[in-house]
Amino acid sequence: MTPVSASNKNKDKATFSDRRKRDVIADIPAGSNYYDHKFDTMIHKINEGGFCVLSRSEHIIMTTLGSCISVCMFDPVVRVGGMNHFLLPEERNADRKDSFSMRYGNNAMEILLNEILKRGGMKARLVLKAFGAGNVLSINADIGAKNQSFLKQYIADEGMTLEICDLGGDFPRRVAFYPSTGKALVKLLRRAGDRKIGNQEEKYRRKIEKQHSSGDIELF
Repeated sequence: MTPVSASNKNKDKATFSDRRKRDVIADIPAGSNYYDHKFDTMIHKINEGGFCVLSRSEHIIMTTLGSCISVCMFDPVVRVGGMNHFLLPEERNADRKDSFSMRYGNNAMEILLNEILKRGGMKARLVLKAFGAGNVLSINADIGAKNQSFLKQYIADEGMTLEICDLGGDFPRRVAFYPSTGKALVKLLRRAGDRKIGNQEEKYRRKIEKQHSSGDIELF
């Protein structure tokens, strides 16, 4: 048997240590990131169909909501948190292999939950906060109310609870979430110019409907 030198032992330890570091699951940043002087930290901005998960980070996840809903999930022990942003409750063609999209609530909730659990979160410890679902679209169908109904049923089915629920109303919202502490800030957007948020969501919703009718689904 060949003897193992001290230097080889140290090399093996270093290799194992490096491998463990590589095995740590990385954060999932938002597509848009920038430094904000007011908050003095990096902002991860998510839009419709987006999500972000950060571990022990001092950064902030932020979004703007009309009839859409964003759910913030946070595990206070491992300090892992994330936020999603979905436009519609459920994917109607869920049996299609190419139909998965984070813009639908059923997909957005599943992926956010699973990504937090992968990073050491425990379902029983999760703190949930939900925002949005405003009645801001100029159409008869109350998408905000449907999103609320879906979310409440999903959370009940999963055996979880909402610590904070700020849903409904007639105004858009801006939400800032601190994933390392679970703190959330919300601001109602009452200016006339902020109403364009509803128009943007309606344009996005029509795009989705057109994709369904044509059979082509644009995935995120």
